[in-house]
Amino acid sequence: MDMSQYRFNFMRYFSLLFLAFALMVVMPGKLMAQNNIEETLAAQYYQTGEFAKSAALYKKLLDNSPDNALYYDSYLNSLINLKDYKTAEKDLKKLTKKRNNSNELKYEIDLGYIYGLDSMQKEKVAQYDKIITGLRADEEQIQNTAAAFIHRDQQDYAIKAYEKGRKLLRKEDAFGVELAELYSKNEDYQRMFEEYMQILDKDPFQAQEIVQNYMQEAVTNDKAYEILKKMLLKRAQAQPDNMVYTNMLRWLFIQRKDFYSAYIQAKAIDKRMHGGGQLLVELAQMVTQYRDFDLAQKIYQSVIDQGQDAPFYIPARQGLLDISYTKITQSANYSDSDVTSLISGYKSFLASYGTVHGESGELVLKLAEMEALYKKQPDTAIALLKSYIAGEGVQKMLIAKAKLALGDYSLLSGATWDASLYYSQVEKMYEDEPMGHEAKFRNAKLFFYTGDFVFAKSELDVLKSSTQELIANDAMQLSLEIEENTGLDSTEKPLQLFANADFLTYKNQFDKAEVYLDSINSKYPGNSLDDDVLMMRAEIAFKKRDYKDAFGFYQKVYTTYGTDVLGDVALFKAAELQERYLNDAPMAKSLYEKLILTYKGSVYAVEARNRYRRLRGDVIN
Repeated sequence: MDMSQYRFNFMRYFSLLFLAFALMVVMPGKLMAQNNIEETLAAQYYQTGEFAKSAALYKKLLDNSPDNALYYDSYLNSLINLKDYKTAEKDLKKLTKKRNNSNELKYEIDLGYIYGLDSMQKEKVAQYDKIITGLRADEEQIQNTAAAFIHRDQQDYAIKAYEKGRKLLRKEDAFGVELAELYSKNEDYQRMFEEYMQILDKDPFQAQEIVQNYMQEAVTNDKAYEILKKMLLKRAQAQPDNMVYTNMLRWLFIQRKDFYSAYIQAKAIDKRMHGGGQLLVELAQMVTQYRDFDLAQKIYQSVIDQGQDAPFYIPARQGLLDISYTKITQSANYSDSDVTSLISGYKSFLASYGTVHGESGELVLKLAEMEALYKKQPDTAIALLKSYIAGEGVQKMLIAKAKLALGDYSLLSGATWDASLYYSQVEKMYEDEPMGHEAKFRNAKLFFYTGDFVFAKSELDVLKSSTQELIANDAMQLSLEIEENTGLDSTEKPLQLFANADFLTYKNQFDKAEVYLDSINSKYPGNSLDDDVLMMRAEIAFKKRDYKDAFGFYQKVYTTYGTDVLGDVALFKAAELQERYLNDAPMAKSLYEKLILTYKGSVYAVEARNRYRRLRGDVIN
C-alpha cells in the first residue's frame, strides 16, 4: 500500500470515528429535546382533559424511561380518567415483571386498585392479600408498601402492612406513630392512644412532648378525650410514683380548658416533685388570660400557703396583684375600694421587697398608674416615679417606661413642657427603637393638643415608617387627620376645637370636652371630622364606664365609616368592649371574625385572630 492510499484510509477511518462520536453526543441531546417537547405536550393534553392524547404520549415516554415516576403516574391517571381499566391492568402486569427494585410494590398495589375501579372486588382483595402475605422482614419495603396503600386511600391495608411488619421484624413497638395516625384517620381512638401510650411507656420523659403534639387535635373530640382520660387515670393510679401520667392528665385538662382539674393535677405534681409552685404559677397565669379570676386567685393562694420560703412565693403574690390590676383596668367590675385595696397591696409588697427586686419595677409603674388615673392623684404618681428613677440599680428600660409615665402624668397635671421634656429624654435614650418611637409619638400628640399642627405632622410623618406597626398606624391616622383639616382649602378651626376636646378628654374633663365636640358640627357643618368625633365620644363614654354608649359610637363608626382609616380600630375596640366589659362572648367572637375577614391587612388582625381563637375554645399557650 502506497503512502497516498494509507493516508486516504486513515482519513476515512478518522472521519467515521468522528461521525460516530458526534452521533453519540448529538443524538441523545436531540432525543432529550424531543422528550421535552412530548412531555410538555402531554402535560398540556392532561391539563385540558384530552386524556386519550395524553395517555398515548405518556405511554411513549414511559417506554423510553420506565422508571420515571412522573410519566407513570400521569399515564395511569390518564387511563383511569378514560376508564380504560383493561389497558391499565395489562400494562401494570408488564411493569411488575420489569420492576428493578424488589422493595417497590407500588405497581402490584396499583393493579389491585385498578381491579377495584373495574368492579373486580374479589381480584382486588386477592391481590392485596397476596402483597401482605409476601412482605419480607425489610423495614424499607414495609414503609414503601404502607405508603403506596395510603396513596390509594387503602388505610386498612396500610395498617395490615405495618402490623405484619411488626411480626416480621419482631419489634412490637415498630411503626407506632404511623399506626397511630392511621387509627386516627379511621377514628379508632382506642387503638390510636394505645400506640401513643406504648411510645410514652418506652421513653416517658423524651417522648412526652412529641406525643402531646400528635394528640393535640384528637383530644378536641369528646369521644377521644374520654378514652384518653380513662387510659391516663388508670396508668396514674397503677403507677403513683410515675409523674409522667399525672403530668399528661394536667396537659389533657388544659387542652379541654378544664382548669380546675388541671389545678388538682398540677398541685399533686408540685407536692410530689417539690416544685415550689412553678407549675401552679404557670397555670394561674393561663387561667387569668381566660378571665377565670376566682380560680386563678385560688391557685396563687395555694402557692402562697406553702410559705415565704417557697421558690415561687413572690411570683404568686405578684400574680394576685396582677389579677386585681386586670379586674380594674380590663373590666367594669371594680369599685373605688378595689382601687384603694390594690394600692395598699402594691405598697405592702414594695415595702417588703423593695423596688429593684425582680419585677418590682413594673409594680411601681402600676402603682403610679392607679394613683394618677384611678385615684385622680397625678402629683402623687409623679413624686413616686421621680423617687423610683433616682434610686440605684434601676434598669434602663424601666427608667424609660417611668419617664414615659412621668410625661403622661405631667400632662394630666397641666405641666405641658415638663411632659415634652420627659418624652424627648426617652426618645434620645432609645433613638430608632420602638421605645423611642413611642416617646416621639406621645410628644407629637402633645404638640397636636397645643395646636402646633405643623410640628406635630412633621414628627408623625417620620413615625409612619416605624417598625412598630401600631405606632406607624396611629401616626398615619393622626397625620392624615391633620392633613385633611389644614392647608389652603380648609380652615384649622374645627381641628383646633377637636384637639382641645382631645386634650380635655385626656385630662378626664369630659363635660368640657363634649362642649367642644358639640360645637364642631354646629359651627362648621360638612367638615371631615365626623368619624373622629364619634371615636372620641366613644372614648369619653368608655372612661365614664358607660360601656353600652361607647359600643354604640364604635358601631356607628365601623358601619357608617367602615372604609375609612378608623374602621378597623372601631371594630376592634367594639369587640374588646363586648368581650371584657359587656361580657357578651358570642358577640365579641363575631366582631373579631368580622375584623379578620374585612380588614385582612389591619395591624389588629393578629390580635383579633388570637382572641377569636380563645373565645372559640382553642388553648393559646
